[in-house]
Amino acid sequence: ARRVLLRDGKTVSLLPKTFEVLCCLVDNPGRLLAKDEILKAVWPESFVEENNLTQHISLLRKALGDRAGYIVTVPGRGYQFTANVTAEPPSPPPFRLEMDVPPAGDAEKAPAPVLPGTDVHTIAQRTGTDAPSVARPPLVRTQVSPWMKFAGAAVLLTAVSGICFSAWKRWAKTPELHKVMVADFWNTTGDPTFDHTLKQALEIDLEQTPYIDVMSEREAMGTLALMGRSEDSVLTADVAREICERSNRQVLLTGNILPIGREYLLTVEASDCASGRKLAAAKAQAPAKEKVLAALDKVADRVRRDLGESRQSMENYEVPIVQATTASLEALRSYSIGQSMDAQGKSEMEALPFYQRAVDLDPQFAMAYGAIANEYYNLSEPNLAAQFYKKAFDLSGRASAKEKLVLEAHYYSEGLQDMERGIDIYRQWAETYPRDWVPWINVANDYTQIGQYMPAIAAGRQALKLQPDRAINYSVLARALMRANQFAEARAVGLEAIRRGKDSTGLHASLYQIAAAVQEPHALAQETQWAASHGSEWYGWYFFFLRAEGAAAAGRRKKAAELFHSAWETAERENLPEAADHILLYQASIELSFGLPEAARGTLSRAHNPNPDMADAALVRAELGDRSSAQRFLSAHTEDAASGTLLANVDLPRVRAKLAMQQGKPLDAVTALEPARPYELANYTVLTERAEAWQKAARPELAIPEYQKILANPGIDPLSPRYPMAHLGMARAYARQKKASESRERYERFFSLWRDADSDLPVLIQARAEYARLGKDARAAR
Repeated sequence: ARRVLLRDGKTVSLLPKTFEVLCCLVDNPGRLLAKDEILKAVWPESFVEENNLTQHISLLRKALGDRAGYIVTVPGRGYQFTANVTAEPPSPPPFRLEMDVPPAGDAEKAPAPVLPGTDVHTIAQRTGTDAPSVARPPLVRTQVSPWMKFAGAAVLLTAVSGICFSAWKRWAKTPELHKVMVADFWNTTGDPTFDHTLKQALEIDLEQTPYIDVMSEREAMGTLALMGRSEDSVLTADVAREICERSNRQVLLTGNILPIGREYLLTVEASDCASGRKLAAAKAQAPAKEKVLAALDKVADRVRRDLGESRQSMENYEVPIVQATTASLEALRSYSIGQSMDAQGKSEMEALPFYQRAVDLDPQFAMAYGAIANEYYNLSEPNLAAQFYKKAFDLSGRASAKEKLVLEAHYYSEGLQDMERGIDIYRQWAETYPRDWVPWINVANDYTQIGQYMPAIAAGRQALKLQPDRAINYSVLARALMRANQFAEARAVGLEAIRRGKDSTGLHASLYQIAAAVQEPHALAQETQWAASHGSEWYGWYFFFLRAEGAAAAGRRKKAAELFHSAWETAERENLPEAADHILLYQASIELSFGLPEAARGTLSRAHNPNPDMADAALVRAELGDRSSAQRFLSAHTEDAASGTLLANVDLPRVRAKLAMQQGKPLDAVTALEPARPYELANYTVLTERAEAWQKAARPELAIPEYQKILANPGIDPLSPRYPMAHLGMARAYARQKKASESRERYERFFSLWRDADSDLPVLIQARAEYARLGKDARAAR
């Protein structure tokens, strides 16, 4: 009824869903529970994968400590709880269940079998004083076989679990979810520090609990637009009430801050959005400005209690605002302005100064560091972002339960690039706060990055279902669908976003790639026009980059070089050095594949960091003859290889494979690439490099399936030059097998895709010579 796990009288902390998994196991001791059965019992209406259940089983075993062996894994089938279970009522008197068997000396009944080592006890018969004594044989408590115990326990638990469940429903009623809208505080102090800041602080406090769904600022702004009001309108009580009603919210929170001499009086009132009926009210007095947040914390707690949140929930999800955020009102105000700018769709460059100001005012402000990290990550500055993710994670001990999950998930997923660990934490976040769409879209993004598109699509759909008013949910889902080659559905998602006015840069980038993949010139022209009209923003470099990649995929090297230069100049102008270096590195890798090593050297010479700590940089430099770059990369990352999913399983294997190839050991290269197999569809690099290794090992029949995987998955990167080059690779593999017709067909497919290519490209000149030689050989054979 209390939903707690105790060890020696002390509470063992468990996530809500972890506790439900435990209940499911304890209700079925000795019985093998299939994974699907547990998933349906614990997550009846949610999409959850088996690895999520595995994570909770792991958490349970840690909680059980030396009794972790109680949970037995039956490979390929499920889990079994092997401990003996005793069920007791939640109130006295306690009872014990004894098995009734006739005594050995009863001549009228078959004797119970007495097994070796059986311990037999006689228990006195209990009779009530009001009831007449009824003669019956004495009860015998005997040790029985485990299978008999299991049979008896199954009958007992069927009855007892029903009793306990009905009692739990009565005594541990889940708090009702309240969909809340918070208005701006009425500030009569004359101090602008309190403007918007108190609203932000109250929302942060309320968002701790899974039982209050706070309307986001971006959602409120969208409703303001429908009302014909400016997005930066002050959310007075009247305006907020209209938003509340339009958005089908249940509760409106309005607040005041009044000066009383040198003190401040805070009041908050909760009312029914539709009727205006008061549901709760609270007030608190702050003796000084720096005590206002502490006073607001007391007010928020009172409102949560009056709205029906249980004491247990309050204890689990209650961190003071000052601790969860900052003790500095000025820092919180600056953070709030940054959040508001993000909600308005302002660029990262506009919001960053406010977050930076927040951490300058309070160097312990964890969430502000996290916000800075997110902005740099979105600006394609991952290394800089990682530093701020680390700082936020290190300070997360001060944060609320929800903010800890947020900061930890971002640290592992985006900071360390450990997507698998990040996915696990995002799922914990989603389970603890099941109405929150944010963890689902991050799960979708992480699965997409590691090339696992089906779970990415499922998570993306869940995010869109929970929140259809956020542009990013359409963008991430469309990208996952595109990479899974589901072009029609991906485009439908994109068009629906545009119809709703929820389109974004990322969405149009995907629509551009889809148009290229399905060869629709009109759609491609539309997206090019959209990119040109939005090119003045910080992300202008990305559309130049996409167009450059497309030109390179068609063999138009000169045009690609112009567009790459425009992308690089734009990134430089916006002070994005990591993005600028990424552009140069990608351009150099393409120039190498075209047979232009000197051009590649010249391109790399413009990089800010001549020896960046990146696998692709090490690979390009190794290809240019600098093996020491690859060896330094391996030395720097061998010990901490597990810190990132793609680093450990893709980047390091690729560098090892490159060195093996240069040492004339192609089979060693194939072996080195084996850890990358689960992630080989993240892009075309692993498939291409494995195919080239098989070619060099004189095993063309094994190279062909690798090229076929590329050609069967055009959505992974519709603009990649590696896609048409896969036709050329297959042509060469078939030629080595003396399969002239198959080889000729692939050469011709390659030439068709490169019909507008620059004629002086070394790779094209060589391909034409090979094709001509193939014809001569065929004529000679005839």
